[in-house]
Amino acid sequence: MKKINHLMTRKASLMRAMQTMDNDADFDTEDGRRYAQALVKLVLIQMQIEETEKEAARI
Repeated sequence: MKKINHLMTRKASLMRAMQTMDNDADFDTEDGRRYAQALVKLVLIQMQIEETEKEAARI
């Protein structure tokens, strides 16, 4: 449960950061690269949350 809470906190933090970023920025710019990196991190965190929940359901 601690792991899920930690991941949810990181996810919320990244979501707040992404809201301040320009989502229309080109990937050739620094802003676009940062937005893409944040998006990738969000997807990975969501995958970890889902995997942790599946493991908890199996137990």
